[in-house]
Amino acid sequence: MAKKKVSPSRLARERKAQVRGVLAFSLTVFFIKVMWLSSKEGRGLLGADGENYLQGLEGLLSEGFFSSAEKLSYWPAGYPILMWPIAAISENNLAFIVGIIQSLIFALAIWFFTIELSATSLKRFTWPAAIILSLSPTLSLNSVVIGYEVTSASLFPIAISLFLRQVRLSNTSILNWENSLAAFAISISCFMQPRILLLALGIFIPFAIYQYRGKAIPIFLAFTLSIGAIAPLIMILRNVEANGYAAISTNLGTTMNIGAGPESTGGYTNKATGVPCETIEGNAAEQDSHKVGCVLKWYLENPGKSAKLFINKFFYHWSPWFGPLANGTMARNPWLQFHPFAESAKTQEGFEVVNGGIGKTISWAWVLGSLALLIYGFISLRRRGGVSTLLAWCLFLPVLLNTVSSMGTIGDHRFRIPTLTLSILLQLFGLYAIFERRSFKRGLDGKVRLTQGLNWKGRGQGDNLQP
Repeated sequence: MAKKKVSPSRLARERKAQVRGVLAFSLTVFFIKVMWLSSKEGRGLLGADGENYLQGLEGLLSEGFFSSAEKLSYWPAGYPILMWPIAAISENNLAFIVGIIQSLIFALAIWFFTIELSATSLKRFTWPAAIILSLSPTLSLNSVVIGYEVTSASLFPIAISLFLRQVRLSNTSILNWENSLAAFAISISCFMQPRILLLALGIFIPFAIYQYRGKAIPIFLAFTLSIGAIAPLIMILRNVEANGYAAISTNLGTTMNIGAGPESTGGYTNKATGVPCETIEGNAAEQDSHKVGCVLKWYLENPGKSAKLFINKFFYHWSPWFGPLANGTMARNPWLQFHPFAESAKTQEGFEVVNGGIGKTISWAWVLGSLALLIYGFISLRRRGGVSTLLAWCLFLPVLLNTVSSMGTIGDHRFRIPTLTLSILLQLFGLYAIFERRSFKRGLDGKVRLTQGLNWKGRGQGDNLQP
């Protein structure tokens, strides 16, 4: 029996209703967080590097943009610079205002991504994506703390949404608002954490290949990467004027050295870690570069130990926020204030359960299950063809590059937050694909059927964008 066609006007009405509904939901979650920020428990929350950012901010307030404060050169100065105008207006309410702005960016990013998703054949994921991302404890609660991670996790979906919008509008020009704003969103993220520019290749390259042909591909990449590189360039020029050397920051060598060496585990440990490295004379940037060279040399000279460390770092990067496998700098995660296992571990009996065999089994199941779901979600989405394949690569590659980046420095579960929105979306698609596959095998009335409008097995079937 032929399916009854839905009129374009009805589709338009349904999409408008969905857009309004998701916006109302996102804003509701946002206002709940504002109320929590106003409470005693939600005030003045700092992330792992919160004190360092505030000390850098003090340097800006006292000495100006070209402050020589050590925290502004050791760590990237972008996040303190972004807070600077707020502190200049109201230093006492800094944490509260920053929390509101970051939470609003997070809410609007989810809304913008889901409304673009609703214009594709993946529209059935609009509400699940909005709900799961908005209510993700780590993402949602950490959007109010002093730290760059969740804002970066918000800017990635914004950039991807702008590219999806171009596909929907069949816009093949390079110099347009969508490309400019997407690259600007990445540039802001790079201002807070320069390595984001590497991760951004994971969305720039797939979109370039999908949307453009021939010479237009390198032109697009040059255009977007040049905008993305503006923010790191500003920090380099600031350090040239303030400190006399050209560097974004000077903490890379130290960071890499923590995760390297014969006594290292690949993550944070109480043992002395690092590789043998002679000290040299020179400024902070030269010493940092020298230390990076020492670490790379040690990796090449010790391939067996290096491989073991890389494996450890991989699993530390994907380790739970809490429990026997946890490794990283998420002790200040507000979610731990409400985490049921964290509360139960405060008693001796609970501590033994959480950190014993049962806790380890649950933790390993969580890690391996999350990774399996993510990979299956990528494979299932990619097989659909069309814009779903583009979305699959744009979600997966930044996550992969972020993991590789962590393996080259320290295995820290906090480092996966900038791409956490993307990995959660892949896991959502993977979870749905599992249920869809079960439905496919079961069939209805003895016949093999697929859920209407979503064929996970067919390439490109049902995957055209709606007008």
